[in-house]
Amino acid sequence: NIGSVLDDQGKYEEATKMHKKALKIRLDRLGNRHEHVAWSYENIGSVLYCQGKYKEAMKMHDKALEIRLEKLGNRHLKVALSYYNMGCALDGQ
Repeated sequence: NIGSVLDDQGKYEEATKMHKKALKIRLDRLGNRHEHVAWSYENIGSVLYCQGKYKEAMKMHDKALEIRLEKLGNRHLKVALSYYNMGCALDGQ
């Protein structure tokens, strides 16, 4: 995924643009309650976290968590990952 590669390279603004493009496509094609949409929110949150934008990152991870709880249930590993990401964002604040 291009956004993740750019993120790994420290090109956060470009990474965010790519992740937001993916999010828009996923929202248009899959609707706002699909796991792939949650994944896009997670990716955007991770880039924001790397930029030190912890409150914004928290909002993205919260959106991902909400979708995952609804679609996967509260004992799924991806739900645990969302909680972990939110904890990191809170710790950064």
